[in-house]
Amino acid sequence: MVRYDTLGFRDENDYFRYFFRTLLKTNWTYDYFVDWQKARTKVRSYVKEISLLNSLTKIRQEKRREALEEIFIEYPETIPVIPCIIAIRERNIPLLEVGEEALYRVFSFSRRKLKEDEARDLVDFCENVQILQLFGEINDLYAYLLGVEVGLDSNARKNRSGKIFENLVGLLLKRKLSASGLEMRSQDQSVKTTRNKRADFVVYFENKPRIIVECNFYNTTGSKPIETASAYVDLQRKIRERGEIFFVWITDGPAWNKMQSAITQSFKEIDFPMNYTIADQKIDAVLSTLRST
Repeated sequence: MVRYDTLGFRDENDYFRYFFRTLLKTNWTYDYFVDWQKARTKVRSYVKEISLLNSLTKIRQEKRREALEEIFIEYPETIPVIPCIIAIRERNIPLLEVGEEALYRVFSFSRRKLKEDEARDLVDFCENVQILQLFGEINDLYAYLLGVEVGLDSNARKNRSGKIFENLVGLLLKRKLSASGLEMRSQDQSVKTTRNKRADFVVYFENKPRIIVECNFYNTTGSKPIETASAYVDLQRKIRERGEIFFVWITDGPAWNKMQSAITQSFKEIDFPMNYTIADQKIDAVLSTLRST
């Protein structure tokens, strides 16, 4: 059960009321929205090739097909840029052509010397997915591709959100441990919370791992938070059997307010589930318990 007395609460109800009332509304920082360095680095890696393809924006529509075919043949290094234009990471693009019969094809956009018929096939692809038309609608392929990379980078926000909260918790723990004589290690290779996952943080006392800290943040509801809670209940049981290690789960985010009934039972099985606010205010009590054992 939740060790609410150690944390300074009257009972579980007092604890849970405070937990849900003090959840952070967001963990977004200025770094959350776009990894600009990643986006710029990706586009700059093709700056020469982009300049060559950019010439198509200055060519009349009826001449554009012939010009692209010539570019592919003379400058094969431009070929890998094409998937980037349609926000595809893969170099080999499978396609189902539907006519009287369905025809499966694979278009390869790896850099290589092309024959005329091969270049023509790739230009056909570019025409059919309207890349040729695009060159008549944009002024700068570099700016366009930077926008594409920003859009693709939005898929990484979920991972970035978790890392931001992990860093936030890491700073909190360092601050709390700075004058305590305790050692903290992040992503400790010697301690795994599941088969393939290292503990986010491990607090050592007298050269022994004594506190395992896991942290995560949930902006939206779904099965993942519930699955995580279940996994941590199992972890808590294994830790409790050892009798010398405490488990602290620091989790936060507005999603928990929408899953109170589903998650409360899991929380009851864990000694120290906390949100960021509780951790900031009460983690010292857990550290004191460590020294007294």
